[in-house]
Amino acid sequence: MDYGEILSKSWKIVWKFKVLWIFGFFAGCGTSRGGNFNFNNSFGTGNGASGPSPSLPPEIQLALHRLELLFNDPAFIWKFIAAVIGLICVAVLVQVFFVAIGRIGLIKGATEADAGAEKLTFGELWKGSLPYFWRIFWLSVLIGLPFFVVALAIAAGFVFSLVPLAGNRPDVSAFLLFISVLCGLLCVILLLAILIGLVSRQAERAIVIENLSILDGLRRGWNVFTSNIGPILIIWLIQAAIGFIASIVIALPLLIILVPVMIVFLSNVNGADSSFVPWLIAVLCIILAYVPVAWIANGILMAYLESVWTLTYLRLTKPKQNDQTPIALPVNA
Repeated sequence: MDYGEILSKSWKIVWKFKVLWIFGFFAGCGTSRGGNFNFNNSFGTGNGASGPSPSLPPEIQLALHRLELLFNDPAFIWKFIAAVIGLICVAVLVQVFFVAIGRIGLIKGATEADAGAEKLTFGELWKGSLPYFWRIFWLSVLIGLPFFVVALAIAAGFVFSLVPLAGNRPDVSAFLLFISVLCGLLCVILLLAILIGLVSRQAERAIVIENLSILDGLRRGWNVFTSNIGPILIIWLIQAAIGFIASIVIALPLLIILVPVMIVFLSNVNGADSSFVPWLIAVLCIILAYVPVAWIANGILMAYLESVWTLTYLRLTKPKQNDQTPIALPVNA
């Protein structure tokens, strides 16, 4: 396999057909390549020995007090919990839909571009991706269900390892035994996750490119993987390196924004009350400048990585014919 041809042509495809960036953004909704951040809610501390003294405006303090009164009402708490659960369910469903459509669109787009298409439109890719949604969705459920069951088992084991067996104290030996077993189990799970992930990559492309059913796609993906373990592992290692470097590059602007603010904040801890203004400015810079750029960069990265996998599948299943075709000899009359 010509790995250089796959990597270079994938980039040419992604750069020429920028509509794939949108589907890359959709496919990246389930992942993050940097930009994960959270902020400490202690914006300022006082000098007194009695404890922290937030330097918040009176209006914000009044709003926080009213919010505290609301959360003291049990009826409001149950309504709030129900609303949060509902929003989470809706968000998960929307995320699952767009991630699946994004990955299908990238597979179809890269396949058509590799076949010589001169133009790819969003509407055509979107419409062409919908018939494959349920097959890709149920494939993801079928693959993810064992890991979900294992996660529940680990959580149950963690809880039961802390259950007191004698007296009022947890059995420390049982907890330590659980932790040691868990460390070995996680290593096995990680290897299985990599293996299943590689097979599912091939199965997805088998379903979309060859229009197979879920089970047939899994069989086809397994056959492609087992017949080409070496090339697939090499592509996976190359993609891992590309993803790692890209994650650092995408996250670098976030550090450039936050590090100076953190330095200013820490330098004022022992002085006057620290102001939350630098944090507010940093948040605005992140929301208005960094987040859109990070989304675009992540969309390009996802489009490129998925295109590499698609071209790899095409090269493994439909290798190109040798350009040196035999010359036909004249037939003697």
